[in-house]
Amino acid sequence: MESPLVKSFVPLLSVGLALLIGVPASLAEEPAPTQVSAFQANLTRQDHTGSVHELAPHSRKAVRVLVFMTGECPVSKSYFPVLNDLYAKWGKNKEAVQLLGVWADITQTPQQVAEYAQEYEIAFPILLDRDASVGKALQPTNIPEVYVLDHEGNVAYRGRIDDRFLQLGRSKPEPTEKTLELAVISLVSGLEIAVPYQEPIGCYYELPPTPSPTEAQLTFNKDIAPILNANCVVCHREGEVGPFPLTSYMDAAKRARQIARVVDLKLMPPWKAAQTHGEFEGQRTLTDHEIATLKAWAKTDRAEGAPEDLPPQPTFAADWHLGTPDLILEMEADFEVPAGGADIFQNFVIPYDIPEDKLVATVEFKPGDASVVHHSLLYLDSSGKARQKDAATPEPGYSTFGGPGFIPSGSIGGWSPGKTPRPLPDGLGRKMGKSSDLVMQIHYHPSGKATKDRSKVGIYFVDKPKNEAFAVWTSSFDLDIPPDEANYEAKASYKLPTELTMLSCIPHMHLLGQEMTVTAKLPDGSTKQLIHVPQWDFNWQDEYMYSEPFTLPAGTVLNVVARYDNSTNNPSNPSYPPERVTFGEQTTDEMLYCFFLVAVDDPKLVPVVAGDSLTHEAIRRAAHRLKGGR
Repeated sequence: MESPLVKSFVPLLSVGLALLIGVPASLAEEPAPTQVSAFQANLTRQDHTGSVHELAPHSRKAVRVLVFMTGECPVSKSYFPVLNDLYAKWGKNKEAVQLLGVWADITQTPQQVAEYAQEYEIAFPILLDRDASVGKALQPTNIPEVYVLDHEGNVAYRGRIDDRFLQLGRSKPEPTEKTLELAVISLVSGLEIAVPYQEPIGCYYELPPTPSPTEAQLTFNKDIAPILNANCVVCHREGEVGPFPLTSYMDAAKRARQIARVVDLKLMPPWKAAQTHGEFEGQRTLTDHEIATLKAWAKTDRAEGAPEDLPPQPTFAADWHLGTPDLILEMEADFEVPAGGADIFQNFVIPYDIPEDKLVATVEFKPGDASVVHHSLLYLDSSGKARQKDAATPEPGYSTFGGPGFIPSGSIGGWSPGKTPRPLPDGLGRKMGKSSDLVMQIHYHPSGKATKDRSKVGIYFVDKPKNEAFAVWTSSFDLDIPPDEANYEAKASYKLPTELTMLSCIPHMHLLGQEMTVTAKLPDGSTKQLIHVPQWDFNWQDEYMYSEPFTLPAGTVLNVVARYDNSTNNPSNPSYPPERVTFGEQTTDEMLYCFFLVAVDDPKLVPVVAGDSLTHEAIRRAAHRLKGGR
C-alpha cells in the first residue's frame, strides 16, 4: 500500500549555495568608505590581453567606469554577464563611455587572469593591478565595486552595480534599479547623479599579507588550519562546491578578513538552525572561541607559523562515501546552465526499475558541475504527471518554484553543500516504490560562466528493513501579509495521535520568511524546543536530522511560530514596491510548513498516523477555501 505520507510531504518542500545571509552591518565591522573625490594617479597598465591602458586624471572619454572584480567572489562572478551586456551596449559609443575591469587579486599571474577571462567569456578589458596602485588610488571596500569618473577624473558615482544584492547572500530574482547604468546615462546627458554613493555588497577588497619579522602569537599552521580543516575544507577544496579552496596558507591568508567577516555574521559555515550543542547531525557551527581566533588572526600580519605545527589535510572518499551504492540514477541528458540570470529550479525525470518496494537508508548526491548546483531534492512520482510536464518542454526537465509541480508519492531525501550521507538508524528507511519515477529537483545558481550539468545520485537500501520512516507536518493557509508589514507573525500546530520517534525536522517558508521556532508541548505541560531558525534564508534550507532520535508521547502538540517581512527593508522581497501576499506556490506567494520525519514502533500504525496528518491538512485547506482563499 502506498504510504499517504508524502502525498503532501514534499509537494511544497524545497530545500535551499552562493554563500551567505545578512544581518546588521555593524556586526560585520564593515569598513567605512574613504571619501575619494577624484582619481589623481597617472598609471600605465596592461590588461589581460597585453594591451596597454593609460589612466590619468583627465580623459577624452566623457565617462570612465572602473569595476574592481575577482574570479573568486561569488557576487563578483554573478555580474560578469551583466557587465558584458553593458560593455556591448556602451561599445556602440566608444568615445563616450569606457568600461574597464580592475583585477583585485594581485596574487594571480597575468596568465591565470587571461585564462580565467577566456573561460568565463569576459569581453571587456581587465587591468592587471599587480601592485594595487589603482586600488590604493580609489580605495574600494568591496568586490565588486564600481567607480564612475567624469572626463576630469572626478568620482561622480561609486558603489553597487544594481540593487539585486542589498544584503550579503540574499538577492532579488531580478534587480529593480539598474544603478550603474542610470548613473552613466545621467553623466553622459550632463545631469547630476542624485545619489553619488550606494553601498556595494560583496566580498571585502583585500591586499595580501605583508609578513612581519617578529613571531606572531597566532599562526595559520597552529591555530587557523585546524579550524578550516574541520569545518570548511569539506566544501572549499578542488572540485567541490565552495567557490575557492581553503587548503593552503595563502588560500586563507589572502582572504582572512572576508573569512572573519562571514563567520562573525554566522553566514559560514552554512547552518541556519540556532546552535543547540550538537543536537543535529552534521551541525556546521563554529564556537565563539573559533570565531574569535579567525577574527584575531585577520587583524595580525597573518603569520604562517612553524611547518611542524601544520596538521595533515583531511581525507575524503575518492568516490562514494559509503561504498558502491545499491542503485545509481543519473540525469538522462546534460542541462545547460546560463552564465547569469535568476536562479533555476529544474526537475529531471529519471525512470528506474526495481523488482519490489524498497526502504532507502540514505542517498549520496553527486553534482555534475558543483560550481552551479546549489542543492537537490529527490521526489518520487507514481502518477506519470512529471513525465507529462517533462514532455511538454523542449529542454531536459521542466522548471518550477518551490515544489515539483505535482503531488509526489514519496521522497527519498535530498542534498545540500557539506552534507554527508548517514543511514537512518535501527533498520528504518524511506519507502521507494517499484512503480515510480525519480524526480530530481536541482536548484541551480548561475556562476558567471555558461556550463552544463549532469548530476547523479547513489541510493543505499536498508539491509535488514524493520520499519518505514514517514512524515507528519503542520501548516497554515491563512497567510495574509499586508504590504510594508515588517513583522508579520503566523502560527500552526499539530497534535500527535500516538507516540512518535522524531528523526528530523524541515522548516519551509518562501522569500519573505525571517524566523521560525518549533516547540513541542507535552501532555504534562512541559515544553521542548525542536528547532529555532533565527535567520531564515530560502536559499539555505535543509533537513535537520536529530543526532539522537527521541520520542514524544501521544497528545503532544507541535507548535510553530513563523515571522515574515514584507517591507522594502527585506532584500529578498520579490515585489517592489511590496504587495499583499497570501498562501501559494509561486515566487511572490508565501508558505508556512514544517515537516517532521518520524517513526512508530508498530508498522501497522504508519498509514494511520500519516493519514491523520493528511486529514488535518485537508481540514485546514477546506477551512481556508471557505474563507475565500486559494
